[in-house]
Amino acid sequence: MSHEPDSTSSGIIYLTPPAAQTAITIAEEEAFQNGYEKGFAEGRELSLDALTSALTTLHRDLLTAHKRESELRRDLQTALTPVLQAIVDLLAPRSEQERLCHALTAEIGQIIKHTPEQIITIRCPEDLQPDLADCLERAGILDARIEAADTGQSIVELTAAQGQIIFDPASAIAGLKSIINDIGARD
Repeated sequence: MSHEPDSTSSGIIYLTPPAAQTAITIAEEEAFQNGYEKGFAEGRELSLDALTSALTTLHRDLLTAHKRESELRRDLQTALTPVLQAIVDLLAPRSEQERLCHALTAEIGQIIKHTPEQIITIRCPEDLQPDLADCLERAGILDARIEAADTGQSIVELTAAQGQIIFDPASAIAGLKSIINDIGARD
């Protein structure tokens, strides 16, 4: 059923049903497209706002965690420094004597190997004399003389002919303590 325009009418044009249907379909598609674009833009904006907020929260949480980690590391270093120094104080003297005996034995062995006729003299603190005598005896070095070092000295001096080697066992302990203090001072 088509309606033809009436010439006497007030200028209203009647459309045929298929044309009306096409106009409605186009209008619906335009409305859908406009709604889709508007919804997409709003959704995207909300998503970006949510992402920005999440990243801001993550950044703040990371900074807080880093600060906590630094504080824990500093507390751990502060707590461990005296423990490590106590370990060095307890273990170093015995280890120091063993290392000193090994070093002296090696050096005396080299001297005897290259110049077997030399008189070897070891000057050391009195508290080390029995340990060094035992060490030399175990190594089979019976030609060495052990003498007391000057009072207050912790060094051990090995003399043969015109050569002299000085061992300072306390410097190793001081070096270890310095390293421990440096570690404790870092952050």
